Amino acid sequence: MTEFDYEKSIWGRGTAGLDWRSPTSFRLRQALMALAGLKAGAKVLEIGCGAGQFIRAIKKIRPELDCYGCDISQHALDAAKQADDGVIYNLSAQKEMPYANNFFDAALIFDVLEHVADPNAMLAEINRVMKTGGVFYCFVPCEGDVLSLWHWIKKFIREKGHELTKQYAGHINYFSRASLFDLFRKNNFNIARVRYSEHLLGQILGIMTFAALDRAVRKKKLVQINNETYFAQAKPSPIIKFIKNIVNTAVYLESTIFSRLPSPNVHLLVVKK
Repeated sequence: MTEFDYEKSIWGRGTAGLDWRSPTSFRLRQALMALAGLKAGAKVLEIGCGAGQFIRAIKKIRPELDCYGCDISQHALDAAKQADDGVIYNLSAQKEMPYANNFFDAALIFDVLEHVADPNAMLAEINRVMKTGGVFYCFVPCEGDVLSLWHWIKKFIREKGHELTKQYAGHINYFSRASLFDLFRKNNFNIARVRYSEHLLGQILGIMTFAALDRAVRKKKLVQINNETYFAQAKPSPIIKFIKNIVNTAVYLESTIFSRLPSPNVHLLVVKK
């Protein structure tokens, strides 16, 4: 398996929204809740913003905030800048971001920590650029947790376990909830709130998505492509769109109703000490 190439595989080209039919809805709502106490002019940074899907939505909903996005992919940032959305985008290494100490009032990461080679170094760098008392929202899928269906697939069907999310999404870290919480505590963050999503329906949908992508790639002999890009390029029929909207709404409702019950998909609000 070749190393995942983030210049060829770009996330965040779509539009994040609050509509229940959007797969981004629950995450975006959780992020906005984390930012609720910020005043006009507060500086917000999304790390690993890709083509800007989430930070663009936040800027649109909270235009009074000064929004920044950074990513390791120049290709992704070029796509983000085309939107001319009022967000400031910067190229950034995982261990060294181009910002001064204590610069940001808030930070955001969506589906990032599972990708990075050194999560401790990344959190230390985020801590450096945040102000004391700054808020940090983080969404992480914990594929190594006992509540994760991926964990059990890995346990009993090894060749179809984490290899799919590694190949098509670049995942290399398989946290448990406990190891994720410890990671933040060790890097000078206090955990203020924990919520969960995609307890069962969302997990089943995710597994089906990766399995369908794997079949398509093998059949069509596609070069590296990530899960988001492949399905964004698909042209589903009206009936498939209808079913997709129903499923996405069901996943959103599942996540909302059971958000306080543990699942492997973790939404953390932490505060810099």
